[in-house]
Amino acid sequence: RALCPAWGRPEEGSVPPTPSSRPSCPRVAFLTWAVSLTSCVLPCPSPEPKAVFAKEQPARREVQAEAGASATLSCEVAQAQTEVTWYKDGKKLSASSKVRVEAAGCTRRLLVQQAGQADAGEYSCEAGGQRLSFRLHVAGECFGMANPPHLELMATLHGP
Repeated sequence: RALCPAWGRPEEGSVPPTPSSRPSCPRVAFLTWAVSLTSCVLPCPSPEPKAVFAKEQPARREVQAEAGASATLSCEVAQAQTEVTWYKDGKKLSASSKVRVEAAGCTRRLLVQQAGQADAGEYSCEAGGQRLSFRLHVAGECFGMANPPHLELMATLHGP
């Protein structure tokens, strides 16, 4: 039996290779052996996580908003097709009359309309197992304002 040069195991029914020939490795045997390597013999190196967010963003931002004003939490993804999920205090958010989720190019935004004390808390933007965090602080009272101010914040992630 000859040894398969790709993985050093005997080929079934093989003959020793000649210098001008390359032995073929049975695909099924290779896959079987690869599985036993990963699960029993050698630890598999985990691949580097793909960068989901643009590199120049801090992993955590503090955001100040006045009561009654809109607040926008914003992050940049590395690829325009990346989908993100927004959370508040660990609970998944979905679009409503209170919050709006926007995507434009590589920018992802969460717009909190007419922010109040109940909107203060920990927000996060998550994709591909990575996360950017925001702490929203809501201060002051805003009675009778026809056009409340709008606060927008851009977050930047620094690589791991």
